[in-house]
Amino acid sequence: MHKKTIGFLAARLDDPYQHSVWSGAVEEAEKLGISLIFFGGQRLGSPVGYEALDNIAFNLAGRSRLSALVVMTNVIGTYLTQDDLFSFIKSLKKVPLVSVGVAIPGVPSVCIDNAGGMVAMADHLVNVHRRRRFLFLAGPVNHNESIAREREFSGRIKALLGEEAELHIEYCNFQESEAWDTTARLFAQGLPYDAIVAANDSMAMGALRALAELGVRVPEDVSVTGFDDTEDSRFSIPPLTTIRQGTYELGRQAIRSLAINLGLLPKGQLVASTAQVSFIVRESCGCSSMQGEDLVDFHETGSEEQDKKSGTKTLAQLAQEVNGALMKGRNPATIQFRYIDSPYKEKAQVIIAEGIARYQASLRRSVERRAAVLREIEASLVASFALTDILSAVARGTRTLGISACYLALFESKGLTPEWARLLLASEGTKTRILAPYGVRFRTVELLPGGLPEQWKSYVVEPLRFGEERLGYLVCTADSEDRQVFEALRDQVSGAIKGALLMSAERDRELYLEHQVRLRTLELSTANEQLREEIERRRALERELLDISNDIMASIGRDIHDDLCQNIAGIGLMAAILEGSLRRLDGPGAEAAAKSAAAIASAASRTASQAKGIARGLYPAELEAKGLVAAVGELVRAAQERSSSTITLEVDPGFRVKNSEKALQLYRIVQEALNNAVAHAKASLIQVSLRIDREAVEVSVTDNGVGFNPLLVQANGLGLRILKYRSSVIGGELKISSQEPGCCISCRVAR
Repeated sequence: MHKKTIGFLAARLDDPYQHSVWSGAVEEAEKLGISLIFFGGQRLGSPVGYEALDNIAFNLAGRSRLSALVVMTNVIGTYLTQDDLFSFIKSLKKVPLVSVGVAIPGVPSVCIDNAGGMVAMADHLVNVHRRRRFLFLAGPVNHNESIAREREFSGRIKALLGEEAELHIEYCNFQESEAWDTTARLFAQGLPYDAIVAANDSMAMGALRALAELGVRVPEDVSVTGFDDTEDSRFSIPPLTTIRQGTYELGRQAIRSLAINLGLLPKGQLVASTAQVSFIVRESCGCSSMQGEDLVDFHETGSEEQDKKSGTKTLAQLAQEVNGALMKGRNPATIQFRYIDSPYKEKAQVIIAEGIARYQASLRRSVERRAAVLREIEASLVASFALTDILSAVARGTRTLGISACYLALFESKGLTPEWARLLLASEGTKTRILAPYGVRFRTVELLPGGLPEQWKSYVVEPLRFGEERLGYLVCTADSEDRQVFEALRDQVSGAIKGALLMSAERDRELYLEHQVRLRTLELSTANEQLREEIERRRALERELLDISNDIMASIGRDIHDDLCQNIAGIGLMAAILEGSLRRLDGPGAEAAAKSAAAIASAASRTASQAKGIARGLYPAELEAKGLVAAVGELVRAAQERSSSTITLEVDPGFRVKNSEKALQLYRIVQEALNNAVAHAKASLIQVSLRIDREAVEVSVTDNGVGFNPLLVQANGLGLRILKYRSSVIGGELKISSQEPGCCISCRVAR
């Protein structure tokens, strides 16, 4: 930054007291060619959780490249002890700074000299309005200014009334809402106070509101007074009697003090470290309007030399001062003058009254315009959660509110003082740049990429926060006439930005999930294709193995039938011939040898018969020659020969399987099921059925034996898994069911 830039650390720009100090600082800074930046935070050490989050503005100020700092310690240090406040000041950047409102050892400070204000207040209430029972609404317990005001008032009351004095003190932390609650609670209990003295105007406003709601008359029943003489105090009902602080002058003195330190003013130039207070009497204590105001002489005509000598103002000068105040957005009621008994008194009153009316009308128009614009912004923000739409609405709204430039930056990371941020909006005059979604990355020490533009003289930095999350900050030029617009804009933008970020995060999450789903789908598709190919390879392998098995079994069956059986039969024949030859011999041992030969012939015959049975099982020649029914009949007959169970065969008329592949697999299924029943069922009855209908043929083997658990057998039984596979090869449906007693194995396949 080429020209000097001073940071102004306070709490709320919409607070009348802080705004008055800020306005004085702005005026003096403009005279000296200094840029001024308002950093809006909250009270340090506040028990209200969200207030601590807003203090990111102070952290930004401490990190930024500023030339000096003005710190409103009497506002942001409400909850801090003197030591805590000193520690906070030390934690800021090592740049020149000035404390406003609280004198800190070793730190340049500008303060209000409260002495005399509360004495005048006590004297007036006791001597003029005869008040005797006082409620004092104090600030925080440890706040130095509040303590000084409380001590001065209570000491003067005791001096005036002695033992008669009735004084009750309540601590309300300078907040209107707390004063309203405290006043309502105490008066609802019927406590007989006839005067409420507040340590600042905000608490006096809360007391006025509470009394009005309870139907207590002010000032007839209770006098109410404040301290500060804020702008709002002039328009309360009734107008508030108060102590006027030189708040505007405080701001000017703070800037002049820093200007000397920065070499912009001569070091020898004196800057007052305190501002005096004065007692302002209005109607809330019981006095008539304008009574006791601090006014300056005026007259209508006179030479310039006479005016300088008398210190009075002409009516023309008064009108010029009123117009000048209005042009600067200031209330003409602050113009000080004193009536002279002259025929022009009423004209002076009219000039001031007209000025005040014009000022109030201007305020009303500002409020109405702000409300309308904020409603429009809110409608735009609610209508769309798209970040670009929200930023466009903010740019339009700020221009309408009289803000020349507006910038919006979001932090890149969480934490107390994020190092990096991204600029998403830059609105300057009629030119708007929407930089979302990625923005321009910059270090937060710059406040904006490349620093603040020098063409504007003062700025307001408002933190953007939602819940417990710090989002970023809003930088606006401080040229809006409406002091309340910045906080209202900040609150609306914070909620809208958070909504947009949530929607953006949700869209990003959806896109990420969609991407992951696509990747996963591709992976699953690839895996599925690989699995399908593997299944096909396994099926082909299994089919090949099954074909090889069938071929081997058939080959072995043929070899047994054609070769082994013939050889065994030949052995039997030779044994029979040997037996005949031995019987024709006479000699010792011939008979025994003949018997042995006979035994060999008999054994060979039995072995040949068994081999033929095995051959038929391995190679069902009947299946090819006579069909499935004949082959199954031969199976049943062979099984009956080796089993004590009764085995029956039931065949539907017309049963026939034309497809040789289906016939072979059905034969093997019956063969395996029948062998299992004979070997393991311990059944007295085994029934083999061959059935046919219009759609399908079905083979089944049912027994009345011991039965089994089908799930366990299907999981562990190799034979039944082979049956299932044989069924699948021909597109059949295999069923294995337990019965009471026994079980049934069936296979149904299309004809």
